[in-house]
Amino acid sequence: MAVTGNENEPPAGPADEGEPSLLRRPLRLPDTRKLTRQARVQAKRVVLRQVPGGARYSFRVDMTAMFLAGLYTGAVFPFLMVIARDDLHAGHDVLALMTAAPFVGNLLALFWARAMEGKRKTPFVTRSHLGARLMIMTSCLATSAWPFALVTSACQIIGTIATPAYAAIIKDVYPDEQRGRILSYTRAMILAAQIGSTLLVGWLMGWISYQIIFPVAALFGIAAALVFSRIHPAEDSMEETAGPAGPVLHKLRDTGSYIWGTLGILKEDQAYRWFALSVFTYGFGNLMTIPVIPSIQVDELHITKTQLAVMANLMQVVAILSYFHWGRYVDRYSPQKAVVLNVLINSLVPVVYIATGFMSGANAWVLFPAYVLNGIVLAGIDLSYFSALLTFAGPDNVSRYQALQSFLLGIRGTIAPFIGSALAALLEANRMNLRWVFVLGLVFMWAGAWMQFMAMRRQEARRLLLDQG
Repeated sequence: MAVTGNENEPPAGPADEGEPSLLRRPLRLPDTRKLTRQARVQAKRVVLRQVPGGARYSFRVDMTAMFLAGLYTGAVFPFLMVIARDDLHAGHDVLALMTAAPFVGNLLALFWARAMEGKRKTPFVTRSHLGARLMIMTSCLATSAWPFALVTSACQIIGTIATPAYAAIIKDVYPDEQRGRILSYTRAMILAAQIGSTLLVGWLMGWISYQIIFPVAALFGIAAALVFSRIHPAEDSMEETAGPAGPVLHKLRDTGSYIWGTLGILKEDQAYRWFALSVFTYGFGNLMTIPVIPSIQVDELHITKTQLAVMANLMQVVAILSYFHWGRYVDRYSPQKAVVLNVLINSLVPVVYIATGFMSGANAWVLFPAYVLNGIVLAGIDLSYFSALLTFAGPDNVSRYQALQSFLLGIRGTIAPFIGSALAALLEANRMNLRWVFVLGLVFMWAGAWMQFMAMRRQEARRLLLDQG
């Protein structure tokens, strides 16, 4: 018997007469271009609802600059330590220098903050980023461990000049009530760009040298700096004030007074003092472990650049998702609570590296949990630290507080990696496991979490007093 149709299908009624049957009617697929365009418009509306009208121009400039900067940073920084260890056979001392480099420039943060007092902040950010990215272009000449370390370290030192100025700009262009959410969008943008560039470069490095890839990536970084130069905070429209006049001795005295007054914040602001001590202690323990990580990744787990790129991408995807969570958490609760949570979460990363020592036949993929945790903390620490700092600083003291924070960051960042490197060398000389560095780092991190809890309590007490008048 021939099958003419579905037994359960109702017969066509009078209303169907003259209409083509569904089987004869041409199939129309949805217009994917239209759907994509509608999705973009809808996403734009959702984002703009979170950004006040007065901040939208700065937001668009910031987002564009972040996208370009992400293409640059994603192509360069995830690979520096592994290239130094695997390709150029760098020792622990070289790895310690590369770890400390971003923090050396922070030691000069108080001088940078003084230099930009009363001046437009945007040029400081633009020139610092241009100088750093021009420096990375010279990596094409670095063919051994020490030149490579010096070039990449100089790049990061120059880049830190922008930090106090950038904090003041962000404080000015984004309102306090929405800053956490707005920053979550801009940070998600830079990470989204990093995902693509990291994955592409991780694949390309199988055929093309970093001496070609890094200079090309730097071009995107230069473009990002030029785009950011178009941002115009309100204070940049004010007339610049001249620096201290008179002889050099008078200028030095004025600068010394400024630096001493900035250091005095630690004495005057008790809540911030606990916050600063927490950040210092936690960060010290974290940075001690950084020079040891490439040794375990390369020497024990034999990580490849493709594996590194995949796990770096995993970290970046997790960070993007985490930015949206932490941005709302910071705005709804408090930055200090977010800091405590992130310090505790980050303390689990050394636990993962310690655990790898008890896994027989372990390979690089066992580090997946560490990269997931790093992604969560990358977003959480970024938003919570920055937002917490702005709650301590008044509207006229952002540069001072950021400069002081950067200075303390510089101290721990230039000491801790070398202590970690020295401990690693001592452990190797005595044929002991390198993972004891992680155990010591864990103690510092837990101590920092307790101090951060104390800072949170002091800050909440101060807020209650202010609310009561």
